[in-house]
Amino acid sequence: MTVLIIEDDDAMRALLRDVLERAGHHVIERADGTELAALAERERFDAVILDKELPGPNGLDLLSFLRTRLPAVPVILVTAFGGLAVAKEAARRGAYSYLEKPFRVATILDTLAAVPLLRLGVEPGPRD
Repeated sequence: MTVLIIEDDDAMRALLRDVLERAGHHVIERADGTELAALAERERFDAVILDKELPGPNGLDLLSFLRTRLPAVPVILVTAFGGLAVAKEAARRGAYSYLEKPFRVATILDTLAAVPLLRLGVEPGPRD
């Protein structure tokens, strides 16, 4: 699976990249979303991990763009500045999943593991 990470925190982006690559995923990473339109034209990705707080276009705006441009690609919105209102807005804009930092990296892996099932129309169950 190819995963696009858009995260401005270098340490968080590196952690996510390392964990996902060790799990066998191909990773494309960016520190902000300024190139997202061009990237969506030339690259194919199966999922996006998107930080809410970014320089330039914020994560919620990028989420709306992705839902319009690539509606079948699941987006996991992550944030250190969340709460119920942000979770509801993420859901309204079409986020596949919403995680507040700090989160366990196993949660990201579990969420990504459910993506192929989602595409097959199978409701994912708990992992063993």
